[in-house]
Formats: sequence, C-alpha cells, structure tokens
Amino acid sequence: MSSVINKSIKGNSLNSIFTEVKHNETLGLVNPEQLRLFHLAVSSNLFTYTNLNDFLVGTISEYVFSRAQVEKLSKTTNPHSIGIQALRIMKKNGPADTKGTGNELGEILLYAFMEDILGAPKLFSKVELNASSSSFGKYSDAIHLLELPGSPIPCYQTVFGSSEINGDIRSAIDNAFATIERIENDTNNTSAMLVDNRIFEESFDTNTAKRIIDIMLPQGNNPVINDTAYGVFLGYSLGLNPNGRSNIDFRKAMDAKMQTDIKQHSSYITAKINNLNLNTHSFYFYIVPFNDAENDKRKIMEDLLI
Repeated sequence: MSSVINKSIKGNSLNSIFTEVKHNETLGLVNPEQLRLFHLAVSSNLFTYTNLNDFLVGTISEYVFSRAQVEKLSKTTNPHSIGIQALRIMKKNGPADTKGTGNELGEILLYAFMEDILGAPKLFSKVELNASSSSFGKYSDAIHLLELPGSPIPCYQTVFGSSEINGDIRSAIDNAFATIERIENDTNNTSAMLVDNRIFEESFDTNTAKRIIDIMLPQGNNPVINDTAYGVFLGYSLGLNPNGRSNIDFRKAMDAKMQTDIKQHSSYITAKINNLNLNTHSFYFYIVPFNDAENDKRKIMEDLLI
C-alpha cells in the first residue's frame, strides 16, 4: 500500500467475492510479478454474479470520481446519490460494455484488483482518464501507484493498466498486449504531459498532487525511484460443460481446468513480454473465468447501467 495515497475502494474486499486458485506457474521475470487466478462463487455448476453485481454498485462512486470529488460531494450529498451521479456519468459516456469508455466490466475489475489485491491505490480510472483535459495515459485502462518494500530509498511503480474479457483466453492475452504496446510507445511523452497539463492537480489536493508529481518526476536532489509497470485483468470463458457432473466433480474439474489454462498460457505471456522488449518491467496479471465471457460481461454492465 502506498504511503502517499490510500486505496479508494471502501467496504467489502474482493476476497469476499473471489476465490483464488493456487498454481505453480510464473512469468520468470527479474522484477516483481504476479500471475494469479480467481473464480467467482459457483452454484449448480455455474458461476454466480450476485455478489459481483452488489460489489459494482457499492464501489461505482470511487471508480468514477476522484478522491477530491468524492470528498466534495460527501459534504452535500448522501452516498446513494453519489452513486447515482456516477452511473449517470457512465451512461453519458456511452452504452454498457463499450470498450474504452470506462463502461466495460474489465476496466472496473482491473481497478478493483489493482487496489485490493495488488495494493496499488488508484491514480486514475478509465472514466477519469477520459474526462481529463490531459492526454496523459490516454491508452491505459487505469493508472495506479505501487510502493515497493525493501529498498533503502523510496521505491515506486507507476502501474499502467490493460483489461480484456474475451471468450478465448489467448485472444484476451493478445488484445491486452496490443493495449500495452500502445501505452509503452506513448510513455516517452509522459513527463511533458504531466508538466503541461497538471492532471494530478485536477484530482488531488495540492499537497498530495505535489507528492505524486515528485515521485513521477523525481529531481536530482529527490531520492526516489519510480519505474513503469503493467497491471492486466483478463477474463475468458471457462469452457466446461455444466451438465453431466455432480456439483463436487464440477468444482474439481473447474480448478483443474483453470490450472491447465494458466499452465498452457504462462509461457505464451512471457514470450509476448520478451518479444515486445518489455522484460525490464514488472507485470501483474489477474485472470478470472466466466460462464460465457462475452455475454456475461455485457449483461452485468447492462444491469448496472439500467
């Protein structure tokens, strides 16, 4: 957790919604990495989305608004009304499940996993990046700040996010890396964008904004390390027939299928990293299966934005 800013998510953590599936695969990177698998609750051999839907409703204010906006609204508006205002902004941005608007399920879950599992508080969600007058981070699905322990001087990572939910896990990986490649090609202009557009001063109080800028643009007399990292949320269709298995057998088959999926694709992810010359970065992957990824993600967001 960063000592500069606290996480914005309030209330229930993702641990009450998702169950982690252990495995032995790694990306083999020299820098810190995560490659983690999670699944939702299962009932009658299908993933259930009730708890996820409740979580989305409860966290939508913090996803859409900056901390400064939430604090300002909290002084004059009750929490329920703030959530309604957040949903109105999302509806105005575009239809449910429209990639790049902030209205796609993967973009919200990326934000949640970055904050609650990685421990990297939000700088900007996709909605905030789209609303900003700056072009900083325009290709990212989120931007978070991670503080790394164990360094003699303060050490941070600016974590740029990419999300993709696709029926086929390999297609999800490919599409996520297409976004990462665009982000990487754009980061050469990051310093100029920060200085010219003052994006942090639009979203944080003056003192916090200055501390963040000092981290992201360290000066010679400022002993701070800041590197670029990537956070990725992937969703895909599990591909198991729910029929013909007992509930216990299905759960065993589900865990085995997820472990097989990550074993078959961990080296593919590593190859993508190496082929794009990105192996000097940290990567944090969070992968979740759905019953029918394409239809489920659309229905979940339609229900949220109804």
